[in-house]
Order: sequence, then structure tokens, then C-alpha cells
Amino acid sequence: MKNLLLIWVFYWIPILGWTQFLDHPRTTKEERTTNAPFLNASLEEGRLYIDLPETALEEPLLLTRIGRLHTNETKQVLFKKSGDQIVLEEHRIWSETGIWIAIQNDPNLEKNILGVFPILEKSGSGYRFDITDMLFDRSLGWEVISKEPMVPYLNKVIDTKWLKNELMVKLQLGHQQGRAKIVQPVHYSFMKLPVPMEPRRFDYRMGYWNESRTVGHNRTQNYIGSITRWRLEKKNKDREISEPISPIIFTLSPDIPKKWRPYVKAGIQEWLPAFESAGFKDAIVVKEADTLDNWSRYSLGYSVIRWLRNKNIRHFGEKASGSTVNSVIDQRSGEIIKSDVLLGSSYENLMDEYFIRCAALDKRAQTYPFPDDLLGELIQSLTAHEIGHTLGIKDNNYGEYKYPLEKIRDGQWLRSMGHTPSIMNYARHNNIVQPEDSVSPNLLIQKVGPTDGYYIRWGYQEFSEDSSIEDRIVRSEHVIRMQDTVSWYRYTNMLGDFIGPTATNEVVETNDPVKASKLALKNLERAIALLPKLNQGQKDNERVDRIYKEAIELWYFTMRHVFSLVGGYDVFYKSMEQPGKMYDPIPLGIQREAMDFLMGQIFDPPEWLVHPAFMTYSRFSSHPDDVFTYQNLLIEEMLKPQFMKRLQYMETINGYEGVLKNYLEQLQNGFFNELYQKNALVSPRKRGLQLIYIDLMIAAIQKEPKDITMNLTLFVHTGYTKGIMMGQLMELKKQLKNKVQEKQDNSDHAQKGQWVLCLTKLEKVFGT
Repeated sequence: MKNLLLIWVFYWIPILGWTQFLDHPRTTKEERTTNAPFLNASLEEGRLYIDLPETALEEPLLLTRIGRLHTNETKQVLFKKSGDQIVLEEHRIWSETGIWIAIQNDPNLEKNILGVFPILEKSGSGYRFDITDMLFDRSLGWEVISKEPMVPYLNKVIDTKWLKNELMVKLQLGHQQGRAKIVQPVHYSFMKLPVPMEPRRFDYRMGYWNESRTVGHNRTQNYIGSITRWRLEKKNKDREISEPISPIIFTLSPDIPKKWRPYVKAGIQEWLPAFESAGFKDAIVVKEADTLDNWSRYSLGYSVIRWLRNKNIRHFGEKASGSTVNSVIDQRSGEIIKSDVLLGSSYENLMDEYFIRCAALDKRAQTYPFPDDLLGELIQSLTAHEIGHTLGIKDNNYGEYKYPLEKIRDGQWLRSMGHTPSIMNYARHNNIVQPEDSVSPNLLIQKVGPTDGYYIRWGYQEFSEDSSIEDRIVRSEHVIRMQDTVSWYRYTNMLGDFIGPTATNEVVETNDPVKASKLALKNLERAIALLPKLNQGQKDNERVDRIYKEAIELWYFTMRHVFSLVGGYDVFYKSMEQPGKMYDPIPLGIQREAMDFLMGQIFDPPEWLVHPAFMTYSRFSSHPDDVFTYQNLLIEEMLKPQFMKRLQYMETINGYEGVLKNYLEQLQNGFFNELYQKNALVSPRKRGLQLIYIDLMIAAIQKEPKDITMNLTLFVHTGYTKGIMMGQLMELKKQLKNKVQEKQDNSDHAQKGQWVLCLTKLEKVFGT
């Protein structure tokens, strides 16, 4: 067995790149924090002059531009001397995993000339030149400069600052925004790059960003690259758990209100136990700052938790729902240099999400605004999620469809495992617990879970310097293979289709989506019933209308989760050495149960959702009808080509023969089941859905690909599917004609008109 492993190792090393397995020279802490300038700058009469020591020529630098919305754009550059000029070049990057990373996605481009500067004078052992014009050059491809009209007379270099291994330049950029001329503050940073750290090779079975923060072209492509992670090294190499030489440091912006700072800090510190599983004690340090100058805010030496909530701006101030992370990465190894968290989610967004899920389970959520302790817990959960991104982990689906349904209502399980295995899932809060379960409200909110600790262990565990190539491969693979036995450690990429219940969002995923959805809908009904109470004392219905729309959207996500069972797969990414399938079809019995549930919900949604009691006070028309809009979206998804292609492929699997035809028959029978009943009336809502169904089916049959390229044919039904669809519509036409010709003494003329309307649509296409 050992000999086979060695053969495997030496087969793959040339492919993966030798350097990922070899020991790399390390910089000491002192070398990484030296204050010796690698270049100097001076500002004279509005011009920026650089003094470049001769020793800094052709040394790799990280050039970063921090501009609008705190976005970080980086280039790896170096200065070269060419005759009496200094040239600034951006080069393609040699990855420590043994492969080139292209510039601008051009495999033939080796370097990009960013600027050519005449040498003004030679001072001692260095060169002096003027770099001002390059900072405003729109041809460099920086985000705002390249997209918006410039206003050159507003451009100005403001100041420079030397920090540890970093020269910073502050300027204002003049440009046109609509009809306004504005100046935008921009910070440039020249940072001396350290010796690259040892990379951790990207593996598609693990949910880490690669060094370019891209996803790749294929969900199961194990391309050569590094994951993004911080440089953590043990102080005490001989200890199982040690403090790091340099911990990850986050600084809380002074803009964060003081009452929320303990919750933001707690959200960051939720990750500390995860790092202990990787061998690091106190891996993260949180610092608070009552003041923070702009140089520090934008320096690559500071990772800042920012507070970006707009206030007191009509129509804009309180509705924001987005928080995100901006990172600076050394692409040679995937080392995270800086990672800022931008907390922009509004209080309303956090409270609304929790209310529609948990108002019936937590009395604190039954009054607006929420009490500080509850809102603080929601801010903590949001922060913990964003911190996961700063550590290198992507948004995606981790261990979903794996937790046992009965455990989600068990307080003891929730205390140790949570209701979702990862904070990086979009599972939100626990809306499956029922009031009679008497679960403590503090167990309802999403937290860092066991799968997060598993990911940190794989990404950050340190290999001993004297460990062999074989040992490192085996240790890394051993952690990944824990997914074989611990199913909630598995990862599913959200790229493309929702191919099964492991890949849906906005709901709590369990191993029984149908039963879980029924429980979740009970809490949604209870929350909607509480809406009038929530609006007491208000002068309008804005709050009720807003939350009601979000409740309808949650109903849609719940239906979509159940629908993912139909034609769906259980996903388990594997290497060729792992037994079993990566895509296992959901058993047919479960698929039928899901369809039975959906037929009732989609065609006849509950009255409490469509016509809640409070609606009679504020409605005067059937338009807009948000429930109907989401019903349409669901029907489109039920007939889209990508889904039909999954069913067509599933027919090739033993035991799944005929699933596409059976599905379309069941779907059409659900739409038109009243055709087979005597004097049955179709509700106005369903009449609209019947017409939409016919239109979508006809459009699907008639649509032809413009060419045969893969991307276009993906969105067109196959001839096999079209044939089955045509057969279904021919049968429907026959049944409609029979129904219209029936003699019924008590027939409803409006209902008969509906059948004639449906028949007319079909006859226009297929003839009488």
C-alpha cells in the first residue's frame, strides 16, 4: 500500500508543481516588520516624486488601489531601469503551486507596462522620478477611472505616508457621476512583498476561494492553484496547540456604535474554537479604536470592520441589505494580506428576516424595533458569516440535506451542533422548531458550526518543517476524507442549477425537506398573523407591506427547496479513488411525495398567505399580486430546459425509466385536474396559471437554438423532450374539446369560457 502511495505521489507532483510540497524559506517576524524604506516619496507643488533605491529594482511589490466602496484592486509590479528611464511593469504571477497566473486572462501576455518615467536625477544609490500622471491614467484598468468620464482639473495628489513596508499615497480623483462633478478619495499603496508562504493547494471538494477569488469553469475541476488563507505559524512548533507568531488582527472602526461593538467582537471570536482544531490558540485578536486615521483605515497593515449604514436619507437610509468583504491577496501563495468587513445590512433587513421565521418562537421579535439584546445577536451572526469570508471560505452549501429533521427541534443538539452545520450557508434562522418544543430563543440564530471548524482545520493546520512530501499529502487528504463518514462536512457548489436539496438557499435544510417545509410554513402562518400587532402605533402600512412581501418570498424559497427533490441529486464531490457516485438521484418515492406536496401548494396556496385578514384594510385591486408572481416563477422553473435535461439523463439510470414522461403527465394533470371532474370550478388564480402553462409549453416546443454551441443549447429543450411535450398538449387539446362539447344543464359560462380560451390557444398552434 505504501509503495502504491509513493507511485501516486510521484505521478502527481510534476503535474501539481514541485514547489507546493517542498519546504519554503521563511521570513522571520523581524524581517516581515522591518521599517527600512524600500522607496521614498515627496510631494512638491502638487507633483509626486519617488526616490527608488537601486536595491529595490526588480523587487516584487504589491500595488493596491482602494477607491469607491472601499474596493481593493491589486497588481503585482516591479520597477526596472531601462537606460535613462524607470519602467513600472505588471507581470504575470508565478504561483507557488507551480503554474503561471495570467494577466487580464490573456495566456500570451507576460507583462503590462504601467508607466515609463524619465530619471530626473541619481541620488546616492537610487533614482528620482515623477510618478504623478500614472496615478490618474485611465488606461491602467482601475475600476472607476476606466468607466466614468474624468474631470482632470479636479485631480489632485493630497499627501503621502510611510508605514511598515508600505508607501501610501492619497489623492482625489475628479470624475463625472450623472450630471454631477465629484471628487473621490483614492489611496494607493506600494507594499514590499515578503517571501511567499507555503501554499495550501486548491481542492474542489473544499469550499475555499482560490488565490484569484474565482470559482473556476467547472464545479468539479481540481485545477492547480492556492486557496486564500492567512499566514499562521506556531510560536511553539512542538506543541499541539500554540499561539501564532503573528495572529490575525481585526480592528473595529470607531463608526460602529458602542452598544453593538461587543456583539461584533463576539461574532469574530466565534471562530476561535475553529482555529484551536487547527492547532492555534488565540489565532484572532480584536482591537477597538475610538479614533482611526485615514492612513490606518486604508493601510494594508490593518483589517478593519467597517460600519456602512446610510442614515437619514429618504428612501435610501434604512433599506440596505448587503454586507460584504474586500480582501487583498498575494496571488503567489494565496496569502491574505488584508481583509475588511463592510457591515452594510440595515436593522430592518436583519429584523425582517428573523421575524418571518421566528416571531412565533421568540417574544422579543413581536415588537419593533427589537430589543437591543436580540438585534445585537443578529449583528453578531451577520459578523460571524462575513468573518468566514475574510478567512478564505466562500458562500455556498455546506452539509445541507444531512442534519436529521428530529434533531433540529432538540435543544441539546442545537447547543452543540446548531440547526445548520455552517455559518457560511444561507440557511438563516431556525424556523422548524415549534412553540411546543420549548427551545430557548438563543438557539434559533445561526452560528459558527462544526463544519466551519472542519474547514479551518484543513486550511490552516501546519505541517512540521521536517515532514515528508508523502506525510503532507496523506494528512491533507485524510482531513478531506472525513467527509466519507461525516456527511455534514460535505460541500456543494451553487454554480448553475439547483441540482438537488444540497444546493438550495434561504431555508433550513434537513434530511426530510417535505416535513421540514410543513413545519416551517406553520411558523410563517403564525408570523403573518402577528403582523397587525407589529404595526400598532404606525401612521401607515409600510412595515406590514414590506414584511408581508418578504413572507411571500420565503414561501417561494420553501417551495423551491421541496421542488429541488424532483429530478434532484444528492451531491458528494469525490476523487477517482473514492467509491460511489458524486450524483445520486433522489429516490422516486421521495420525488413523488415532493410533487404531491407541490401540487397542492403551488396551484392552491394557503388562504392565510394569499388573503391575510389585514389585507382587507389596504387593498383595492388584484394588482399587484406577489403570490401569483412567485407562482409563475415556480412554473417556469418546473419547465426550464436545464431541469428537463436532468430528468432525461435520469431516465438512463436503472429504476428511473420514464421519469420525464411521468413528471410531465403529473404536472399537466395537476394543472387541469378539474377537466376530469363534473361541474368542477377552477379558481381565478389557477385559471391564470393554466394559461401560463400552455404558453410556456408552446414556447418551449417552438424555440430553436441559433447554433449548436453548448451554452445556447443548454437553454433549449431537446427534441426528445419536445416530443413528450407535444404529446402532452395533444392530449390536453383532446380533453378540452371533449369538455367544451359536454352538455351540462348547470354549466358555468365563465368556466366554460376558460376551457374554450385554453383550447383556442392550442388550436392556433396545432390546428383544429
